[in-house]
Amino acid sequence: MADKQSKITESQADAAMSLKTWWALPFIQPVSRKLVVYVVNRTSLTANHITFSAIAFRLITMSCFLTNSYPGLIIGALSYYLAYVGDCADGTVARINKQSSELGRYLDHMSDLVGDILILLCLAWSQGMLSSLWIWAMLFMHVAECYISYLMGFAVKQHKETLGTFPFFRWYNRYRQWWFQRNIKSFLSFPDYTALIFVFFPLFGMPGLGLQVGFYMLMMVVSYTIFSTFVSLHTDMKPFP
Repeated sequence: MADKQSKITESQADAAMSLKTWWALPFIQPVSRKLVVYVVNRTSLTANHITFSAIAFRLITMSCFLTNSYPGLIIGALSYYLAYVGDCADGTVARINKQSSELGRYLDHMSDLVGDILILLCLAWSQGMLSSLWIWAMLFMHVAECYISYLMGFAVKQHKETLGTFPFFRWYNRYRQWWFQRNIKSFLSFPDYTALIFVFFPLFGMPGLGLQVGFYMLMMVVSYTIFSTFVSLHTDMKPFP
């Protein structure tokens, strides 16, 4: 655990965070940074405590979305917002306190995946869309994106560059490098999609429309993730997407 006599700053917490998603930059990171600084400097809480709190907020989101009432949608959306604040903070706290492990990373991945799938099912059921084939296609894409991202972290460590001189890949990697130097993901990613369907559209009382828009956004996100991981595997650009 970090030495409590050596206080960390918000800038140090920001530097320890993983690649930031686009919606997190204005809405999540300012809150997550403060949470990380508070937890590390003033408490004995661990990253696992934050992870369990995020799971609890996801459970609240599920139960609220099932009510299919506007107050329930608002509370559910705000609960999911707090869950994602925890998602951004737990890994950062683990890295600062030198408590990171592959098992913890995998369990964090799985809790997010299972929680998001259950929330999607609850939201679809409350909107009478559970029998729609595109909802089940979204569930499949949830699993695919999660495991592509998780397994890619291992694959890039072992694969050598084979297509690094391909002109389009060089141009594409320059684009990605511009974002990575700023610790930002190079395109819309999975958390941006979940923010859209679990936070923004429910807050405006349009969860059904959010699911429909989310389907197309998710296809775009997964397609980009697949392409980005392929380029990372075959060039010297290891971060993704």
